[in-house]
Amino acid sequence: MNASEQQAYVRPSKDSRYNSDEKIPATVQNMSSKASARGSDGISSFVRNSSKYAFAFVATLSFLTRYWKIWDPAQVVFDEVHFGKFASYYLRRQYYFDVHPPLAKMLIALGGWLVGYDGHFLFEKIGMEYVSNGVPYIMLRGWVAIFGFALPPLVYMIMAESGYSVLASVLAALLVTFDNALVTQGRLILLDNIMIFFMLAAVYAYIRFFKLRYKAFSASWWTWLLATGAMLGCVVSCKLVGLFTISLIGGAVLYDLWRIIDIRRGTTMTEFASHFIARAFGLIAVPLTLYLTFFYIHFAILTKTGPGDGYHTAQFQMQLKDNHMTKNSFDVRYGDQISFRHRDTGVYLESSSERYPLRYEDQRISSQGQQVTGAKKLTDNGFWMIKPIHDIPEFETFLSRRLAGEDIPEDELNEWNVYDADLVQLEHVVTGTNLRTHDVASPMTPTNMEFTTALLNDTKAYDDSLWQVLIDGAKGNSTQLKTSSSFVRLVSNKHGVAAWTHKKKLPEWGHENQEINGNKKPDEKSNLWTVTQIRGHKATAEEQEKIKKKIVPMGFLSKYVELQGLMIKHNNALTTVHPFQSTPITWPLMTRGISFWTNNTERKQIYLLGNPIGYWMSDMAMAMYVAVLVVIELCRRRNEDIVDPLVKRHLLRSGLFIAFAWLAHYFPFFLMGRSLFLHHYLPASIFAYMMLAVLYQVIFVQEYPRYVVRRWNGRARALVPSVAAVATLGAIVALQFVTFVHFSPLVYGTT
Repeated sequence: MNASEQQAYVRPSKDSRYNSDEKIPATVQNMSSKASARGSDGISSFVRNSSKYAFAFVATLSFLTRYWKIWDPAQVVFDEVHFGKFASYYLRRQYYFDVHPPLAKMLIALGGWLVGYDGHFLFEKIGMEYVSNGVPYIMLRGWVAIFGFALPPLVYMIMAESGYSVLASVLAALLVTFDNALVTQGRLILLDNIMIFFMLAAVYAYIRFFKLRYKAFSASWWTWLLATGAMLGCVVSCKLVGLFTISLIGGAVLYDLWRIIDIRRGTTMTEFASHFIARAFGLIAVPLTLYLTFFYIHFAILTKTGPGDGYHTAQFQMQLKDNHMTKNSFDVRYGDQISFRHRDTGVYLESSSERYPLRYEDQRISSQGQQVTGAKKLTDNGFWMIKPIHDIPEFETFLSRRLAGEDIPEDELNEWNVYDADLVQLEHVVTGTNLRTHDVASPMTPTNMEFTTALLNDTKAYDDSLWQVLIDGAKGNSTQLKTSSSFVRLVSNKHGVAAWTHKKKLPEWGHENQEINGNKKPDEKSNLWTVTQIRGHKATAEEQEKIKKKIVPMGFLSKYVELQGLMIKHNNALTTVHPFQSTPITWPLMTRGISFWTNNTERKQIYLLGNPIGYWMSDMAMAMYVAVLVVIELCRRRNEDIVDPLVKRHLLRSGLFIAFAWLAHYFPFFLMGRSLFLHHYLPASIFAYMMLAVLYQVIFVQEYPRYVVRRWNGRARALVPSVAAVATLGAIVALQFVTFVHFSPLVYGTT
């Protein structure tokens, strides 16, 4: 202050107070405000709180990109066909089957339930209108978009908690914010962003847990350990590829335990055992319990019969309310006229008086026998009378009494029940001929045997007409053949082939029915048939009540094991060629995407495409990271340090963890034989973006203690390390943003 200012400024006594009318000198006011703004340590309030501002900035941009025009298009898009439909089944409580675990689909259904949706719409095909069908699709998409919106903030939190600067954390988060593929997935009724949310939450929780390693067994240590386990349970309960995240965290935990057991750390074996047991409980028992719990809820909700029944065993199906097996499961007896329906393709075994042509299209000669084919609809041609293989007078008497409508006691009826492994003949009711297979190539599958029929008095064909009834899952020869609830194989006693069919249709001479032939691999599940009905038999109320009483209850674990086996089997069987499938080697290069939705009239399209510039930059970052590690190791061999020890330590710990995270979520796809698509790379792509931020930090931020933040919402000491750092950050984000905007019409379906 100058002299005049000093005279004007009078220090008040202890008891005095400034009156509201007193004028405080301007110089004093300026000094006070500057001190307040900069704090006692000389750091401005903006810098100190820059991490919070950056987080809010990222969250705002993430919200805008995910929710922008979320109402458009007002039509079913891509796999909303499946996952919207599954949500509807939950709300209807109808059983369905899918290769993925249930959590993400139950969460989608929860969103529908919260807004009063009753599941009346079944999302049957892409392009169906939502508004005219009364579907609250904006709320459903908005609900799922919450998980997509949370991804960039989570990435920011992971980077900040890992000890990166505000600028590096913002860079990683903005790369994810402006990734076209993640935004496209994050604003539709799909599963991937839900799974990725739990994946990132698991990584974040584990980092928080690891940072508390010097406060082992404290309340916060246990909290983050259990939180990690819970998130791992959730990620694998969305999709089985969540196992990749479990392998990542599992590897990190094994490394941590390897460090703890080192005697140089002074750890006793008792202490190590405590660490091991705690981690086993938190990271194995907790995820497994949650995984089983979600399946328990899945079964508890889906109690009614639905489209997924047919994948399961008869016992499983009979647990469901209103299942046809619980209403139509009757004992099959000799003399019954029954129909057979193929389990996989749904066609009925039928015959007619028409013959196979003399020559097939490939000029092979046929037997010109009576055609046996698979028909979509059941007619009189689809009934077969099941008979003993020998003429038995008692049977003829029994059959005559039944045909006459005589009321036969149940004990006497049970004497003629058909059991597992019985040898029988099947007489075609309309033509009066016996089902037969013989050593003649079938019309469309030359390696398999032709199915035809033979006259009842054809003694030469007698052995060809003997069939063994093998009931799937039978427990000894005491298992009875029943309608609806028994899955059977019809195996030729002489040739050992099983009745089989496939979806390829016969030519015009076969009325485009399916071919029936003899499969030389009788044990295959594709050989299973169901006896759908007994001709002329109508169930009484008393019979249906008896059926319900005979249903053997199926426990949760039995249901779980059966469903888990089917999920793995059918997931591995997804090998059908798809026009938009791709190979893992092409994903980081961003050479092709997936068409989600097309409106040719208005020339609009939604096309899943990653941000090409972002993908290529992150590819280079991953390669550079490997190169940096190689250079550091070579220099170490020559006893030269080219990197600050703190930077090197961070690069080898946090950087290596991110690199392994990318590898764990990418490399396993090279080992899979199923059809693969670009969206399988999305989890790995996030870690590739993080690696770009890691390299940015290594290059531009040398003074770690000055620039890094210890917590995502913690205080920063400094913000801008150099002009070059700011310029580079701006250039990278600008490239990502401009590319995102350029391809945004394919994200939002706009022109």
